[in-house]
Amino acid sequence: QKAPLAERLRALHPDTFLTLMKRMYKVLHLILSRCSNVQGLLSAVIRAQEEDGRSSKITEGPTSPEACGKLLVASQSVLDHICDTGHQRCWRLIAVREQQTIHGNLAQFSSLFDATVEFVSSTERLCGSSHKKHVLRAGLHAQAKSFLEVLHEANTGKLNTLLDQERWVQVDVPVEIQAMVYACTRPGGGSWKDGIKLGVQVKSESGPAKHISLDCDKFFAVGVLTALIKMIADYVSCVAQLPALGLDIVQRLLDLLKLYNVRSCQLVLGARAMQLAGLKTITAKHLALSAQCVSFLAALLPHLKESLLAILPERQHVLLGELDKIGKDLTAHEDEIYVKLVSIMKERLDFHCRNLMEEAWNDSANQGASSYMKGLVKEMQALVRVLVSTLDKKVVQRIMKQLLQTTSKRLVEHFSKLPLSTSVSQHRLAGDVAFLKSNLKAVEGVVIFDADLEALTSFCDALPAFA
Repeated sequence: QKAPLAERLRALHPDTFLTLMKRMYKVLHLILSRCSNVQGLLSAVIRAQEEDGRSSKITEGPTSPEACGKLLVASQSVLDHICDTGHQRCWRLIAVREQQTIHGNLAQFSSLFDATVEFVSSTERLCGSSHKKHVLRAGLHAQAKSFLEVLHEANTGKLNTLLDQERWVQVDVPVEIQAMVYACTRPGGGSWKDGIKLGVQVKSESGPAKHISLDCDKFFAVGVLTALIKMIADYVSCVAQLPALGLDIVQRLLDLLKLYNVRSCQLVLGARAMQLAGLKTITAKHLALSAQCVSFLAALLPHLKESLLAILPERQHVLLGELDKIGKDLTAHEDEIYVKLVSIMKERLDFHCRNLMEEAWNDSANQGASSYMKGLVKEMQALVRVLVSTLDKKVVQRIMKQLLQTTSKRLVEHFSKLPLSTSVSQHRLAGDVAFLKSNLKAVEGVVIFDADLEALTSFCDALPAFA
């Protein structure tokens, strides 16, 4: 015994169902085209008869203007009814597969959406537009909204899961991800509307890259960022392929970006990744990679806004200003990470200086740098190497300026408490400061300016042994 038609329709592969609907649309369009031709011919005959009636001044009977007018209305009504019936039958078929449709992928949904919209538009050109013909268009629009909700819910859940599992280690960037970034920054007019089959269209023999390239800059990435880029590209593609839902899609995109910004801040700056991902501690490398991710997103948003401006009609530009606000939030997040890096080094400085009072400052036999300074310099060198290997040179210099100024002032605070009453103790302290400067300047990839250590230099110069 055959299964009911509804069950058989639900069991079809999306591509098979699309082929079925396209064939049905083709047949219905042919039928409606013939009906329209017949109605047009009939209308021409009726109008000719009506003109004859007017010429003969006939006021009653089948050839009177009034009777001809009723016939014209009736013939159009018949054509409308045929068209409306076709639309309603098509909608019933689509409605049966609602759950399968809204849980499919974008390419499949977009293909069905485009084929149906084209059918509706073509039949309206043939038969005219009536409120009943809106059944198919309105039903499809409702399914599009449901599809978007399902897609966004899935993306939100996936992003949360990936963030919870992220260990904040650098990953290679697949060619497909770089292609998506390229497409977001260079939409090329109609390329979005043609489907943006990102990654698939890109042919490259270079394989995965170490960085994401954006304009002239390069950024390291972690796994969750590559997944977010894919989601962003999907949403931009949705905007291009489902323009009627432009505002809804942009709002979901904004929500996704806000979610990443807030949760990544909680996980790295707030150290929640230690509980969720099992990290033993949040290292400078974790912080630097997180900064690279938010820096990339902040750099991507202006391009994203430009692409959306080109795709969306002007009346839907109202939400795009929110991208600027999110960009500011991302930049603020990035700055907080840099402040945290300096704060960590300040804490390590305090740790190494905790026993300064116990140092044998007046022991002239004790040559070389003190143990506290050796430990401090070792950690500072390690931090600088991490920054140089991960962050942009200009950013590293900005952090170093803050780091050196903070270190200089903090060391002065510690040294001010020491009983440096002898020439030996003063020369030992000056030797420690010289050791700090020389070793920091030896680190490759960063320039150390004496002005950033001015507080420390002035303190040493004011000691009696050097005054």
